Amino acid sequence: MKLITFASFKGGAGKTTATMAVCSSLIARGKKVALIDADENTPLLDGQEEALKSDSWSDNCQVYVADDLNSFEKAHENATSAGCDIAIIDTRGGGSELNNICMVNSDTIIVPSSLTELDKRAAVTTFDYTIKVMRELNIRLPVALLVQRVPVGNLTVTQKQELKKLQELPHCDTILYQRDAFAAIGKRGLLHRTHEQYLKDPVKRISAPHIAIAMSEADRLTDELLDAVGGI
Repeated sequence: MKLITFASFKGGAGKTTATMAVCSSLIARGKKVALIDADENTPLLDGQEEALKSDSWSDNCQVYVADDLNSFEKAHENATSAGCDIAIIDTRGGGSELNNICMVNSDTIIVPSSLTELDKRAAVTTFDYTIKVMRELNIRLPVALLVQRVPVGNLTVTQKQELKKLQELPHCDTILYQRDAFAAIGKRGLLHRTHEQYLKDPVKRISAPHIAIAMSEADRLTDELLDAVGGI
């Protein structure tokens, strides 16, 4: 079972959004996915509960809460026993021993950031910290920034400058733009399931193409991550 970790020193950086987007893409491909919720605020567990209410979840996705080292090991063991193809870890904000264990046991580490100065600083700090931990342990893993919440229209001069600075570090080619489908993913559930529901609802059908665009971005990001971990 492959492990992908989304990590950031800053809460609200977009870890959960990216986790859910990639999960949806994998489920739509017929994969079995484990979501390991290592954030003390349990955003993935809360998102599952909301999605179950609207029938926008999937039985091929299991959420495991990991709030300490023992529960992380148990979550990994249970996900492996359940036959999951891939596990995606949503870490807590900041640095911790649990975050370190999640990262060094992963096949790739993704650090999300938006174009705000605060998010950018946190992303660079997280990136540098991750590299430092790997050097201390004499291991090498792929680490990349993921730029999110980029406005769909023309960027300001400042935003262009921030994007250029972020892309000076190893980064995902895919950008997750500022879309309602991503902003609401924690409430609506898996993208592909939401898209199916919108297509069936005459009132919501007009919004379905917007979700499809977000799905295509999630698919491109997922393709990149699968390449990074050697496929599944």
